[in-house]
Amino acid sequence: MTTKFNFENFYSEKSEEQEISGPAHAKYDFAVAYPAPETIPSEGLLEGLKKGLEREGRDLAYYPHSFGSRELREFIKEKLKNDRGIETTIEEILVTHGSGEANNLVIQNLTDPGDTVITEEFVYLGTLNQLQKAKADIVGTKLDDKGIIPEELDKLINKLKSEGKNIKYLYSIPEFQNPTGSTMPSQRRKEVLQILSKHGLPLLEDDCYVDLRFEGESQDSYKSLDETGSVIHVASFSKLIAPGLRMGYVNAPIEIMKRLNYLKTSGPSQFVSLAIENFLKNEMDSHKEKITALLREKRDAMVSSLGENFGGTGVSWTVPEGGCYLWITFPESVDMAALQQECFDEGVGYLAGDRFSPSGKSGTNSARLCFAYETPEMNREGIGKFAEFMRQKKVI
Repeated sequence: MTTKFNFENFYSEKSEEQEISGPAHAKYDFAVAYPAPETIPSEGLLEGLKKGLEREGRDLAYYPHSFGSRELREFIKEKLKNDRGIETTIEEILVTHGSGEANNLVIQNLTDPGDTVITEEFVYLGTLNQLQKAKADIVGTKLDDKGIIPEELDKLINKLKSEGKNIKYLYSIPEFQNPTGSTMPSQRRKEVLQILSKHGLPLLEDDCYVDLRFEGESQDSYKSLDETGSVIHVASFSKLIAPGLRMGYVNAPIEIMKRLNYLKTSGPSQFVSLAIENFLKNEMDSHKEKITALLREKRDAMVSSLGENFGGTGVSWTVPEGGCYLWITFPESVDMAALQQECFDEGVGYLAGDRFSPSGKSGTNSARLCFAYETPEMNREGIGKFAEFMRQKKVI
């Protein structure tokens, strides 16, 4: 009999198991982190790829530049200047496999086990997972409906310093924050930068939702307000076009870029780069208009249904000016984590708030609802079904 080989004594010290599972979808899927599937510009991307191949198809014989194609980085440079007020060079732009890789490259370069990283009180699950894998001591700073509260951040930093913590940086999604949907006003961002400067700390700005504004005006990016080079700016094409493209980018001072380059193992797909560059050069504005009009309709459908079904019950929710999510909060006695699976079985998916808490202890009475994926009609129906379930559980 052949003995099966055992790898047990060969794993590295940092190797750990993680269960393998695919995504599960409820009938009314408010748990997913996907944009509107009906806005994916398949024909535009194919046409963009065709134009790109006609221009430089022969170059596919070479491996791509580790920082990404020059043409795409030139486009990103102009986009950062026009959309976010950021003046930069293509040498300070690295194209990555989604904003997730961009964030992870920064996290791996700035974080040693035990280092303290400050995030918002509730933080995007993907980044939270990356910080946990880096063995960071993750501490959330207080939020309100306008994002980080600057005075609370200052108090927190002073407290952590008094405890001897080695604080490395602040990670923040200031525009349509995931999961709460809040947007920080420019004045608060200036105050946050002043606080970080006082304490000698850098900032990792995740700007991946900024293209999805359907109401109000975009606020100044942290990076555009930064005069010292302490802000690392990350953004993505995943929400603007499609997550399946896996294309994002990071903009940072050249000394940081050299460090990111050391850990990056391969350049981005040339096919995807050509498709994105040539599509957006011609159709970015019209594509944004299409997406944002639909997202607004979807948000309005969910918010109006929340008002009809939860109004006057002591339940509150955010009304974001863009992005994909809103944050709903129930009375403190309600355990949304305990109800999540049963609600899913009844056809409505959501993610309980404690999943987004660095400590795992906050937000037990809250949940994130994604309005971007389902149709407006499904958003209305699904919230009605959600309310019906909550009434059955005597939550409302």
